[in-house]
Amino acid sequence: MELGIKTKSNKGGRLQTITGFLSFLSALIALAGMNVALLLKTEAFPEMFLFQLPFLGLFLGGFGLLTKRRSRLYAWWGIGLNLFILVFTLLMFAFAWSINAKP
Repeated sequence: MELGIKTKSNKGGRLQTITGFLSFLSALIALAGMNVALLLKTEAFPEMFLFQLPFLGLFLGGFGLLTKRRSRLYAWWGIGLNLFILVFTLLMFAFAWSINAKP
């Protein structure tokens, strides 16, 4: 009986392990952009930091969950932070619309 040796196959593994980290990185960039916009008190928030980057991060995080186990931590963190940004944006606009300027 022969001794079988298991070898690791790296078919597309490099791209798949980066997707979770890119999701986390996009969430950090979106958080930084949102904080800068809030600190500078700008009238118009850049849509890129409030909608486009979080949705891209959610997509990358979902793709990162389908990959190897070592990249899932960044994917979960990326999904959590991107969902936080989207919920915060939704609540911020909902509470701003609920303010009655004229009693």
